[in-house]
Amino acid sequence: MKLNFDMLTKGLLFVGILLMSQTLLAQRDISGQITDAETGEPLIGANILIVGTSTGTITDFDGNYAMTLPEGTTDLEVSYTGYASKRVTVGSESVLNIQLSAGEVLDEVVVIGYGSVKKDDATGSVNAISDEDFNKGVIVSPDQLITGKVAGVQVSKNSGEPGGGTSIRIRGGTSINAGNEPLFVIDGVPIDNNGNPGTRNPLNFINPNDIATFTVLKDASATAIYGSRGANGVIIITTKRGKAGSPSRLTYDGSYTTSNIIDDLPILSTEAFRNLVTFVAPERLERLGSASTNWFDEVTRPATGQNHNLSFTGGAENIGYRVSVGYQGLEGVIKTSKTERTTIGLNYNHSLLDETLNININLKGAFTKDRFDQGLGASWYFDPTQPVYDPSNTAFGGFFEYGVGLAPRNPVSGIEQIDATGRSFRTLGNIEFEYKMDELIQGLSAKLNLGYDANNGRAATFTPTTYRNKLVSDRDGEIYMENFTRTSSLLDAYLNYKRSFGVHDLDITAGYSYQDFDAEFPQFLAYDLSNDIFGTNSTNPASEFEASNFVVQNRLISFFGRINYGINSKYLFTATLRRDGSTRFGPENRWGLFPSAAFAWRILEEDFADGLRGVFSDLKLRVGYGITGNQEIGDFNYLPRYSLSDAQARYLFGNQYITTVRPDAYDAGLKWEETASLNVGLDFGFGNGRFSGILDYYNKRTNDLLFTVNVPAGTNLSDRVLTNIGEVENEGVELTLNAIAVDSRDFKWDLSGNIAYNRNQILAIDQTSDAGILTGGIAGGVGNNVQILRVGQPAYSFFLFEHKLDANGLPLVDGIDHNDDGTINLADIYEDTNGDGMVNDLDKRPIEKPAPDFIFGLTSAMSYKGFDLSFTLRGSLGNYVYNNSSSDGGYLNRVNERGDIFLNNVHESALVTRFNGPQYFSDYYLEDGSFLRLDNITLGYNFNNLGGRTNLRVYATANNLFLLTNYTGLDPEVGGIDNNPYPRSRSLVFGLTLGL
Repeated sequence: MKLNFDMLTKGLLFVGILLMSQTLLAQRDISGQITDAETGEPLIGANILIVGTSTGTITDFDGNYAMTLPEGTTDLEVSYTGYASKRVTVGSESVLNIQLSAGEVLDEVVVIGYGSVKKDDATGSVNAISDEDFNKGVIVSPDQLITGKVAGVQVSKNSGEPGGGTSIRIRGGTSINAGNEPLFVIDGVPIDNNGNPGTRNPLNFINPNDIATFTVLKDASATAIYGSRGANGVIIITTKRGKAGSPSRLTYDGSYTTSNIIDDLPILSTEAFRNLVTFVAPERLERLGSASTNWFDEVTRPATGQNHNLSFTGGAENIGYRVSVGYQGLEGVIKTSKTERTTIGLNYNHSLLDETLNININLKGAFTKDRFDQGLGASWYFDPTQPVYDPSNTAFGGFFEYGVGLAPRNPVSGIEQIDATGRSFRTLGNIEFEYKMDELIQGLSAKLNLGYDANNGRAATFTPTTYRNKLVSDRDGEIYMENFTRTSSLLDAYLNYKRSFGVHDLDITAGYSYQDFDAEFPQFLAYDLSNDIFGTNSTNPASEFEASNFVVQNRLISFFGRINYGINSKYLFTATLRRDGSTRFGPENRWGLFPSAAFAWRILEEDFADGLRGVFSDLKLRVGYGITGNQEIGDFNYLPRYSLSDAQARYLFGNQYITTVRPDAYDAGLKWEETASLNVGLDFGFGNGRFSGILDYYNKRTNDLLFTVNVPAGTNLSDRVLTNIGEVENEGVELTLNAIAVDSRDFKWDLSGNIAYNRNQILAIDQTSDAGILTGGIAGGVGNNVQILRVGQPAYSFFLFEHKLDANGLPLVDGIDHNDDGTINLADIYEDTNGDGMVNDLDKRPIEKPAPDFIFGLTSAMSYKGFDLSFTLRGSLGNYVYNNSSSDGGYLNRVNERGDIFLNNVHESALVTRFNGPQYFSDYYLEDGSFLRLDNITLGYNFNNLGGRTNLRVYATANNLFLLTNYTGLDPEVGGIDNNPYPRSRSLVFGLTLGL
């Protein structure tokens, strides 16, 4: 379904104008001053809101306010940070002064593992982001809501495909072979965010519209409560819920999206391609076609999308509820690619037995459908002189094809004929019980959390005989289906004791956790369409049907405890201990202990801080140290296993080849990685709270690094084994600054910025590989790698030759005896970096790395009367990208590599470098990937005077509006190696939010 948003917007504007005109005469003005009830001091920036609407204002520098009240206004809600909110009834007066009591201070609370804590009392590095501060625009995965918002948190979208996966790093990567993604906890349930073949991103099942807050736990003091899963940080997601006693409210949010590709890979035009063939391979001119085809344009399109969310929120006495449904459908800019999601959510909370028993129920379900694309690689390098269609070629469905197995396939044929889809249904839910036992022991409460996470789906691919036939393959088409099931169940039971004794505050939590994970995959069926599988002439099913069923299970059992102790709200101590047992490790190494301790000092509470109080409104020093773990390695790695040989390793008995079985290498002593983390932080604020900031220094060192190493030659084992060997360090500094830049009656401007520096280094690794371990596979050649893991270098450093340059700064061309020694070899174009008089692989050197030195973000939010304007800038410095698209296609002879069958197009860089053959290991292709991106900018208008509790907001958002970078490829955010990426698009979103 497509909506005509131009007509809809005009209609809503017309209705809004009519309603405003009808109520204009009934409006009246009111003004007054908001002050502290004890001191009489004016409160700057206090919020005054008309109850039941989103209409309001704030006080100026003298605590004064003025606003226009529509007809029917009865109550105002007044709030200010650090003070209790106050509801006042509006009479007939035109001046209304209001006092807020500092004796009823409301403390901001942040969610942490298995509980919450006052923000002022937090001892760890914790950052909370609410829905008011989320990113706007085309948001599919919830992690995109906080991109650029939190210092030290790098959220990178892996590709531009709709619903594509993201990579999240909190304070750098701590592992090599184990997972580097943070642990996600949704409404108290730690989830399994492993991928599956039925969806692009396992987090897509969460509707971003249902999320209330993100809390990012970064240091060990905050994450150690999650023990073996806290090494990469923890992201706690809390969804929206109703509030007891609140009136019912129906809210609709809808938007329409248009997306377009920003740029194309620089490939030769048809005319330039013909000229190149004439120059490089004139004997192949007869192989050129007569068409002029832009293959990239043929496989891409402007894309559209729509998003609709409906929620019903309210409450009664001791009851709060929220029900939501949502639908999102997004096309990809590559033809046929798309994603769809339908969601439903339920949050219900109920207090019983004189509010001693609290019950919270959370339930979420999502059905996602994906249509996968076939990539863009062929469209860039397919001969542009050939046509898209050839009606006489009936064997290939009327598409032009070379009809030879080694030739590339028509990219349009693959996109239009291959149907690759994925479906996934995922449900997540839990029920929490909290029972307050004050009659037994004052301050004691018991909590029980029962949760589950179930994910079922299927991936299916249909390849017709007109695409894969025996002219180019050993099969006449194929039907392939793969099923998967992942489930987990959770039981958390813990006690909490919270009491104050004079100047002493005590908060103790102790509990038990049990989580079970089951997975069944892949069940797959493969039908060879060479056989009539649906008719009476079907051959032996074994020749057309393959099935495999692999079941894994792991279990995590934990005991945990935490003590928060405060003295006079001045000295704050936290100690945490968790003992985890995981079935992913052998009996001798199954249990691990993960402790942490932290101290915070609120300096302004000291008597000697009188002079500081005139400058600072907040000043708190934090120090924390702890150990966390990482067990994301898959299952059964500590057990002996056997594998069937492939076709090349079968043994001949008589006249028949027999499949053999060989043992896999394994490490019975496998155990989890442990990351020791030190954090020193300073929280500060001044200007009566209008300016605040957080400064953190951290050092994280991972020991017992889970790493895949080589098996000694001569053993009858697989060539690699996962074991504990190595050490990695991350060290960095983070700074966050927040400011209320302008705070007047009509105009308000909030700014928030963050910047983080991180240095990564491998301290120890596989002792049998002193020279390092090659990694970073690229397109081009066979088995080529351009990265290395080496002691003393950042992880995944690029490992390349230093290319000699000519007088113009261009790399020397291959195939020429530049050094006049009578031979043509590597020494003609590459530097002899080790000085041994020759150039070989020993002259490659580690150079730069894909991880940035700095990441930063800037968010601005402005409002003027009914208008609001916000944007988020994000960027990085010091990250490098290997341009594989250029190295794989940027040499002249590529046009004629298989000239007897077909001709290849060439990357435009070949006309600059004049390389004759490929130079995969040249540092010429390593480019600075630093960038600055305008992630999103939103302009909105609120129609607040629609009568009653009705409010309407219309808005427009632009995503990826501009990108500043010196990188010559499509996009610098590709994870280090740029090879055939799904191009990012620029999107425009038009939407409205209507509340009734």
